[in-house]
Amino acid sequence: MPRYFFHTQNGDCIRDEQGEELKSVDAAREEAVAVLGEILRYRGASFWTTGAFSVIVTDADGQTVVSVTAAASDDAPEGWSLMESAK
Repeated sequence: MPRYFFHTQNGDCIRDEQGEELKSVDAAREEAVAVLGEILRYRGASFWTTGAFSVIVTDADGQTVVSVTAAASDDAPEGWSLMESAK
């Protein structure tokens, strides 16, 4: 089974030196989302001082295979609206 490494970035890069054996890139994607969710749950409201947090997954050769980022803002995303588009 391939080994994937789950590095984190929030201003500082924290390298995963151990990694985890998973069946596929799809399994690595699921794990990346789970890792990010755990980090956000742990950080709680202090996440706003960080602004963004990423989990970058690399393979055994150091190539990025998956990246997921959560960003905090007091503003709505561009283009977001509660209004339904005109039909």
